[in-house]
Amino acid sequence: MRTNSLSACAIAGLFLLGACSGGNKANDTASKDGGAPAAPAAAAAVKMPKAGLWEIKTTSMGVTVPAVKGCVGETKPGENPFMAKQPGMNCAKNNVTSTAGGYDIDAECTMNGMTVATKGSVTGDMSSAYKVEMTSKMSGANLPAAAQQETKMVMDATYQGACPATVQPKAG
Repeated sequence: MRTNSLSACAIAGLFLLGACSGGNKANDTASKDGGAPAAPAAAAAVKMPKAGLWEIKTTSMGVTVPAVKGCVGETKPGENPFMAKQPGMNCAKNNVTSTAGGYDIDAECTMNGMTVATKGSVTGDMSSAYKVEMTSKMSGANLPAAAQQETKMVMDATYQGACPATVQPKAG
């Protein structure tokens, strides 16, 4: 049962990271009080992770998975530095809203008959570290009941330096 839950949480995390790459980009999409949509964030004001080698440690449901390292290139406005958009993913909702401390995420995406609804936040200086905290719930006819529970995940990323000459940064 725990293996199914951990697998579901890992898939939810990947879903979220892929979801960030489409739709609304990193814009202010609505005011906090439910009023009129806020103006889009200026491209210069949107902080993205510094280009280079990042190490990401993930903890889900009390279990820490082995850290992964990946190179991130310079981010152009509207690109997601975390993961390229995944083919076949459709997002009914994909909001990234600027906050005083970073970003709030509210996404609902479907891929391969599975839907994942995710809410979370991204904080940090984006030069030396950032943190993603999210809660996700997956659903779908082909998922066992154990995988259709709410899961929480925390990803801590730390900047490691320039990318090695032999490694190309991930394209957005």
